Amino acid sequence: MSLTDMIYHKLIHVGDTVFFNFKGNHFTANILTGALIGNCKITTFDKTKRILIGVTAFSSLTAWTEACLQDVLEEYYTRYSSWKRVSHKESKRSMGDLRDQCKLLSKKRKREEEVPELYKEIYRLQQTIVNMKQYIDQWENGVTPERKNWEVVSIRPVLKKTKREDEAKLRAQYIMMKQPRGIDLELYDILKNC
Repeated sequence: MSLTDMIYHKLIHVGDTVFFNFKGNHFTANILTGALIGNCKITTFDKTKRILIGVTAFSSLTAWTEACLQDVLEEYYTRYSSWKRVSHKESKRSMGDLRDQCKLLSKKRKREEEVPELYKEIYRLQQTIVNMKQYIDQWENGVTPERKNWEVVSIRPVLKKTKREDEAKLRAQYIMMKQPRGIDLELYDILKNC
């Protein structure tokens, strides 16, 4: 699964912020049109500055994090897993979690590959329910909690209707409007005269 797939399934959006921390350095960037990563910044000791200005944009999380670590910090042996360490600011989830959820939404999935992702999604939803219960408890105890926006995404892929299904529905509509066509007209006349 790629950033393009994640944008397609509306798990991330153009303009969203991704970030990661490494040895006291806070790196941020934005998701750009075309599923690119750009507008890179580093924050150290409350100072924020643009970095990697010579690069137009990055096509992957790995390319972005490697450039940040190697070109900016000169760290070369990090064994840094981009998908696990980079987080999505708007959803407050790791990009790895979002990628796993994207796998569930994709039509390209295989049954044996989706079991771990399904359990992760079930666990994430259970945690969301726990948070919702705590939120309700605060309201019931007279405390106004901070507003939260929970998102629950269906894990069923959207299937396209076949042309045949559309034709059948259209035929039924014409019959219901008492304007049948073709062979339906003959059947309609027979049933009407019975």
